[in-house]
Amino acid sequence: MNQPAKTTDLPLAGVRVIDASHVFAVPYATGLLADLGAEVIKIQAHTRMDVMAGHGPFPENIPGERAWDRVGSLNTVNRGKIGLSLDLTKPEAIEIFRRLVRVSDVLAESFTPRVMKKLGLDYAALREIRPELIMLSNTGYGHSGPWREYGSVATSLEATTGMCWLSGYENGPPSKIGQSYTDFLACWNAVYALLLSLYRRRRTGRGQWIDLSMYQTGAATLGPLIMDYFANGKVASRMGNRHPDMAPHNVYRCAGEDRWIAIAVDSDEAWRALGVAMAQPAWAAEARFAAAAGRIENSAFVDQQLSAWSAGQNAEEFAARLQKAGVMAGVVENGRDLLHDEQLRHRNFLELVRHPPESGIGERRYIGRPWKLSGAELAITRPAPQLGEHNREILTGLLGYSEAEVDALEKSQVIGNEITNAGKVQPLHLEGMRRNHRIGQPDNGYREV
Repeated sequence: MNQPAKTTDLPLAGVRVIDASHVFAVPYATGLLADLGAEVIKIQAHTRMDVMAGHGPFPENIPGERAWDRVGSLNTVNRGKIGLSLDLTKPEAIEIFRRLVRVSDVLAESFTPRVMKKLGLDYAALREIRPELIMLSNTGYGHSGPWREYGSVATSLEATTGMCWLSGYENGPPSKIGQSYTDFLACWNAVYALLLSLYRRRRTGRGQWIDLSMYQTGAATLGPLIMDYFANGKVASRMGNRHPDMAPHNVYRCAGEDRWIAIAVDSDEAWRALGVAMAQPAWAAEARFAAAAGRIENSAFVDQQLSAWSAGQNAEEFAARLQKAGVMAGVVENGRDLLHDEQLRHRNFLELVRHPPESGIGERRYIGRPWKLSGAELAITRPAPQLGEHNREILTGLLGYSEAEVDALEKSQVIGNEITNAGKVQPLHLEGMRRNHRIGQPDNGYREV
């Protein structure tokens, strides 16, 4: 259960962050900062829905009357924050934003380069009113160069960075690699850059502008392959699940519906151990497989034989047996597996968060952090804010507006707590998504332990 942590004990206690970003990368980064004790103020738009809002997922696939407050992905990345809704097309909202900057330490945004400058909220303008400000601007391609004005999403960046070129089966076409991978790369790089900038400001007293390019975060992950081309003229190619130096190295079907195990043999000793675990089949003892070069050359045959063996095995039991024997192996876990994974549960990675009754969301588990800190009890301190939930609290308590002034801002729709032009959001078409292989089989008992 989420319990408010003693914020004075947390690493970022006393740091105030303005989150003026959207979609996933930067909101998740500032969500992690909130877990570390920062006060994060989420700037929300009540004139339009976030890009992710119409795509769910929704609790029990029910969007409800306020679908924008019930989106699982948004509730995940915006946990621990307080919310302020602003219509930044209005001068009064710009003034509120500037007043907020004056009392904040960090601003994180993810608009295309022209937007913040057009609003008069770019780093050059804001450092005039807050010289110590640390500002992070996350864009597809950065604020300089011939592609600086191009819009992008993580899916297109997977292709542009070269990741899709490497993903896919040998002699097959390029393939998307997963769930918007460069969003996660940008998130982690944003956290590192912000923490380093806070450390630098503590030493020097100076602010910082972080110009974060998602394109570069993706390309940076391919460093060895880029260097191989620079040095040797070699263009990397697709190889499916195989590995240039290991065999077997693949995923293998196990007993049950859509159950798989991943196995990676990195030494001749591990190969012999795998043979013992398979009860010493005659084919595995052949001399041609004794060394890695032979197994790699005959990897198709090895995979065929190993698949025939694994097809009758329980994935969990087989993985445990191989691990005990010294062979790298693991179950290919699906969403349900991860939700009930005993290792993740033991480390409290999936934290139970209670939403306010009016949201109709109830208690849900959210992903925590991949690290723990000694001497600091980190936790998700509160659910994501509902739209405009903390408007009055922030404006009167932090920025000094009177109740009458807040009433006027509400009346003129400078602030708001619902999206009146959103239209009816429909439940996700789960059966259609399953047929299109966007999801697996829906699991109505997913919350059962």
